Amino acid sequence: MLRAKVLVVDPEALTYEALKPGLSKHGYEIHTTTTTPEALSLAGAHDYKAALVALTSTVDEGLLTGLQAERPGISVIIVCSSEACGIPAPVVDIVDNAMGKPLILESVLLMLDRSLELTLLRSRLRQLRQDWYPPLGSEVDGESPEQAVISLDEVLTHSLRTMVSNMGVVGRGTLHRAVLSHVEKLLLTIVLNECRGNQLRSADILGINRNTLRKKLRDFGISFPRRSA
Repeated sequence: MLRAKVLVVDPEALTYEALKPGLSKHGYEIHTTTTTPEALSLAGAHDYKAALVALTSTVDEGLLTGLQAERPGISVIIVCSSEACGIPAPVVDIVDNAMGKPLILESVLLMLDRSLELTLLRSRLRQLRQDWYPPLGSEVDGESPEQAVISLDEVLTHSLRTMVSNMGVVGRGTLHRAVLSHVEKLLLTIVLNECRGNQLRSADILGINRNTLRKKLRDFGISFPRRSA
């Protein structure tokens, strides 16, 4: 079953050929190109959920903005020539993550899986806002828009009811562990994003020490490029 179509934009696109069979087994359909015009043409013709873009290809300023225009919400992952990625601030501000070469199948799968999770989370959050918050300027039960704010308990109750009703998907006997793990992973991801990848600041906000945070990030496979303030 197809999970998602993924666009690769890289002058060394041939290096992805060896990964295609393994990615295909996990439901990813990979399309490769080396040029911006062809990338934008493909993006207009296919419903890509993610794009692996070589850092060298981002020198064309129209590539990333063009991809986002053609496919709003697409998850963009920068691929660097090594694990040490020196990503310019303008690029960091509009991409979701980064990874270095050489590319290993397991690492690429993990990155794509996480990107789809984040994309799905964003979609659910948008839907929750539409479901829970009244349109700007409207009133609910005599309350002003400023007063009609939902509590954290209400959001969690709504989400947990949905998860419990789908216990067959989560697996009986694993719901408690699955919920705690999922919530913790999302919390770490959101805090790191808000702190622009600053682990020291994130650990301070979370109330844990930096070593504990690093271990949790490794366990969950979470990595964020450090962003400029």
